[in-house]
Amino acid sequence: MKLSRQLPQQSRRDAWVTIDLDALEHNARTLQAGLPKNISAMAVVKADAYGHGAVMVIPTLLACGFTSFGVASADEAMQIRDANISAPVLILGPTPDWAMPTVISHNIQLTVFDAHHLDSLASACHQTGLTAQVHVKIDTGMHRIGVPWQEARAFIEKAHQTPGVQVQGIFSHLANAEKQQPTQLQLAHWHHVLEHIDIMPPLRHLANSSGVWQTGTSVLDAKYHTNMVRLGIGLFGYGAAPTGQKLRAVMGLKARVVHLQKIQAKTGVSYGHAFVAQRPTTLATLPLGYADGIPRRLSGQLHAVLQGQAIPQVGVITMDQMMVDVTDLQDVHLGDTVTLLGRPDWHEPTLADWARLSNTIEYELMCALRVRLPRTYIRTGLGV
Repeated sequence: MKLSRQLPQQSRRDAWVTIDLDALEHNARTLQAGLPKNISAMAVVKADAYGHGAVMVIPTLLACGFTSFGVASADEAMQIRDANISAPVLILGPTPDWAMPTVISHNIQLTVFDAHHLDSLASACHQTGLTAQVHVKIDTGMHRIGVPWQEARAFIEKAHQTPGVQVQGIFSHLANAEKQQPTQLQLAHWHHVLEHIDIMPPLRHLANSSGVWQTGTSVLDAKYHTNMVRLGIGLFGYGAAPTGQKLRAVMGLKARVVHLQKIQAKTGVSYGHAFVAQRPTTLATLPLGYADGIPRRLSGQLHAVLQGQAIPQVGVITMDQMMVDVTDLQDVHLGDTVTLLGRPDWHEPTLADWARLSNTIEYELMCALRVRLPRTYIRTGLGV
C-alpha cells in the first residue's frame, strides 16, 4: 500500500461539499432572464440556502440582481443580519412573539396570518418605537399556514389598521404547481382576494419557479396582480427552468480514500454482511456516512467516480464511513479524491440520481448534506 502522491489539502476533514459560485451565477441569471420584465424575483435562501450556505451565496445573488431574500424563521434571518447583509429579508413562516422586537429592530419583514400576530406586533412596535413591515400569507389551497382566502379581505384591513404595522406585501403558495386544475382553483381564490381588497400592497407573490415554468406564465397574467416570484431550488440547479435553458448543479460532494484493503471471495462487508464479495476485492473506505446526510437506505445502490470510472458503493453505509469497490482500478492510493456528486456531463452522479433511487426530492437530500460537512466555495467557469 502506497501513500498518495496527492496529500490531503482539505482542512478538518477528508470529506467536503463543493459549492460552485459560477454555476450559481449561471442559474440566477438564467432564471431572471426567463421572467417578464415587470416581475421581480425574491431569492429563497431558507435552510441555509438549501444547505449551500446562505451568507456565502447571498453576495453572488446580489451581484446577479436579486434584491430581497426569503427565509423560514427568525434565526435564519438574524444569521443574515449578523453577517452585515442589509438587503430586505422576509421570514416566510410565523415569528414567535418573543422574537418580534428583535426582528423589527433589525429591519426584517414578517409574515402574518392570524389576529394574534397583529396584536403581538402592535405591542412589539409600541415597545421598540419602530414600524413592522409585514406580508400577509393567504391560504388559497395549500392548507399549511395562512389566513383562509375567504377571510383575507377583512384580515388585510385589520392589518392596515394595526398601530405600527405596514403591509408591504401579500402572498400565497401553490400546492400542485405542475397540475393545471388545482392551480387554476388556487388562482381563482387568489384573484378573488386581489379583486376585493381596498388597498393594493406594493408586493404580490404567488409562484415559485415551478409555478412559472411548469404551470406556464399565465400565473403571472396581469389579472392576477402578481409582480414578484420566489426562486429557490432552481438557483441551485434543480427544478423547472425557462424553455430551452439548462440549469447547473451547484453542489458537489467529494471524499478522500482513508483506507485500502484486499479481501477474499465470500468475505462479508459492513454491518450484517449485506454485501459478500464474489471475487478477490479491493475496498476503499471513505470517511463519511449517514450522519453526513448520505441516505443509509441507498446502501449498495450508489456509485462514485475515481480516475474517471464508476465504482460501486458496497455494504451498509454506516454513520461515519462507507466502502467502495476499486478492484477494477489501477494504482489507487490513500488520499485519492473520490467524487460522489458532480457533473452529469462527466457521467458523475447527481442529487437527481439519488432522489430517483430513494423516491424523494433533491430538496431533502441537499438539505441533509449540510449536517457536518465543510463547504469549499469554488469558481470553475463551468458549473459542477
